[in-house]
Amino acid sequence: MGTPGDTRNRTGRNIASPSAAGISGRYLITIITFLILTAFQGSALADELSCFHFKAPPLSKLLLKPSCCDGAETRAELAELQALETLRSEEQEQRASDDYHRNISRFLAGMGFTVGEEQLGDAGHLFSCVYQVVEEAVEPAKKKFKRTRPYKLPDNGLHPLKEITEKDSYSYPSGHAAYGAAVGFILIEMVPELREKIYGRVKDFGFSRLVSGVHFRSDVYAGEIAGAAIAASLRQNEEFRRDFERAKVSLRKALGY
Repeated sequence: MGTPGDTRNRTGRNIASPSAAGISGRYLITIITFLILTAFQGSALADELSCFHFKAPPLSKLLLKPSCCDGAETRAELAELQALETLRSEEQEQRASDDYHRNISRFLAGMGFTVGEEQLGDAGHLFSCVYQVVEEAVEPAKKKFKRTRPYKLPDNGLHPLKEITEKDSYSYPSGHAAYGAAVGFILIEMVPELREKIYGRVKDFGFSRLVSGVHFRSDVYAGEIAGAAIAASLRQNEEFRRDFERAKVSLRKALGY
């Protein structure tokens, strides 16, 4: 693939336009007009799709400090993960693996709703912004507490459902659980008819991290608290509330409500 501005097609042949000298004045004006209009449309689209401005709550001050690596609580939580691994079914493994995808379509799929991104409209964009908010809020807390992932503890005996890398983030709080809780509490306001089902999905989304062997239970609890705090803070944000109303209409329509 060529670099931006490259005039070659995929076969390597040059497909540059004829020189300006060979183009009639009217055609050249048409091209210039088209480029100007496209630039303005692109600018308008960027403004339309930009995320709301939001200052995330200081989660490192809100959350309790986790147990140390060799503490009794951590040892008990590690034993729980080891036990869960021996009991997990293929169905649980598949569901947990699917839940690695942090997007609204996957969250809804876990509730039995098959909704494509193209059907979500404004809701898809809103929840993409929520994902960014959660990432920005959780990362400083992870770096503050620096809790080691369970599968990186000495002699942990775990076989996590993920590829282990040196770039893996810290364990506490769980970003997945935070995302699930934030999305869940926002969804409940959009579709209150599904309240109980959404609550169950929030817990299920967090539990998948235990099934995967990638987080301790206290990581998940802290993540859910973080997600609830983020959702509560978002409600106070005027820009978010504006986007929320449009997204609510799109989502309810996509779900048939």
